[in-house]
Amino acid sequence: MPAPVRVTLDPIHFPYMDYFEWLVFGLQMLHDAGEIEFQLRTTFVTPPFQLHAKAAPAVRRLFPRLMDSLARGSGAMLTGAVEAGGKKRRFVLDLADSPYLFQTDLLMDTDVYFKAQCPTTFDPRGFPIAQDAFFPYHPDVLTYQSRIRPAMLGRPLSRTLNQRRNTRILQQWRLAGQGVKDTALFAYFGTDKPILHGPEGVVMSRFSGLVSHPNEKRGLLVEEMRRRYATRVDARVLNTDHKTRRGAQVYDANYPQVVGRAWHNINISGFRRSLPFRFIDSFLTGASVPADELALRWYAPFEMGTEVLDLGPMGYELADAVDWNRVWRVLDELYNEPHSVRVERQRHIQDRFDRLWHPQVFARYVVRESLPL
Repeated sequence: MPAPVRVTLDPIHFPYMDYFEWLVFGLQMLHDAGEIEFQLRTTFVTPPFQLHAKAAPAVRRLFPRLMDSLARGSGAMLTGAVEAGGKKRRFVLDLADSPYLFQTDLLMDTDVYFKAQCPTTFDPRGFPIAQDAFFPYHPDVLTYQSRIRPAMLGRPLSRTLNQRRNTRILQQWRLAGQGVKDTALFAYFGTDKPILHGPEGVVMSRFSGLVSHPNEKRGLLVEEMRRRYATRVDARVLNTDHKTRRGAQVYDANYPQVVGRAWHNINISGFRRSLPFRFIDSFLTGASVPADELALRWYAPFEMGTEVLDLGPMGYELADAVDWNRVWRVLDELYNEPHSVRVERQRHIQDRFDRLWHPQVFARYVVRESLPL
């Protein structure tokens, strides 16, 4: 009988525990299926997180310094190891938003580096923020490129790492896509105001004159959608000075149902062109993602034309470089497509979720890529 495969995760940095639920949940299922032996190393701060989704934030508000001092891990990074046949390989899962930034000490010290926001290619000029704007990689990224693997961004579920709760929440997401779908096009964005501080401010100032902020294009899209389509459209911006764009926030409890009503969930990439939860939310409910030109990849290619529909370059491109005629040509076709086409696409997308993006499939991929050579 072959020696078991053992997977051990180091303590997760407290503020990011729920971001790693997708992988932890998948590893728990692999353990139950007898494929691996799995252990999550815990610390003092782990139990309150596992009690209830609101327990950990409450404890953090009451004892912020204590919780920070007791937290382990490194930001949006999770490290672990896979052991088999008496050998061990270390890996890291990087969920940080910026595709062009890697934690180089971990890249050099681990055997496999999984990047959720993984560039499609590693151009020597750097990561393509826009057509004429490249953010350079650290030299070590190019040197150790062979260690980098694309991952994916799976959403938080119960926000507790509790397997039973996560099973229930995942099923609720799946069921949300099986109800009435009366929204042809869904566009839901936080703001149409450019962000000029933090990492976004670095991008905007560094490439001044070469880029314009994605949020501005999001606002224009929502405004025109409301004008162009009389019914079966849900388009809203939460934080805006334009009444013609403003819409109410969808709270977490209702969000799966709102997404589940949509056939198409539109994305205009922002935040350094990172891919948001919008992608996995859509695939969970069988919706496609009409999106601007992608610069990132997951560990399997998206199926263009079904899962993802190309709207062309938008994102940080200069405002006058956006081909809005192309955007509206694609969206008009989706808005007017036959019901039978939508139903068949939904089945196909949900089938691909089960085969490619399910937490158990993702966890199996991480284990397989990290197996000792």
